[in-house]
Amino acid sequence: MTIARNMSFAEIQKRIQEMDNERVELEMALQAKRGEELKVLADAYAKKLEAAGFSIAEGKTALDPYDKSESKRSRSPNGSRAPEAKAYVKGTVYKDPHSSATWTGGTKGRQPPWLVAALEGASDKAEAFARLAVGGDHVNNG
Repeated sequence: MTIARNMSFAEIQKRIQEMDNERVELEMALQAKRGEELKVLADAYAKKLEAAGFSIAEGKTALDPYDKSESKRSRSPNGSRAPEAKAYVKGTVYKDPHSSATWTGGTKGRQPPWLVAALEGASDKAEAFARLAVGGDHVNNG
């Protein structure tokens, strides 16, 4: 390796570029090796499943508890899905634009028919609620 003190700025930049190119090549080689190793492991696992009389689908199901990927994290430990976030803000007052009727977000009971009708077909419910908001702790009307 050449000592950087004896190199010009242009030579150092060129060497950095060469090293970056080499790093990219090594990363690609690593990914190729990982792919090959995964295929070998999957082939061996499939053969073991077949020899034991199990299907590939049964093997996949047996591996589910070990899957720590993002798509699996949306479930709670008991397997139920997390509740969907509410579009309304608790304590905020929403007003019917066609009458003087109001509804306070987070109150018990069903949403009034005028609110359900106003939200029907809305692509973004949070935005629809924001348009109907007139007051409360979380609304800035100033």
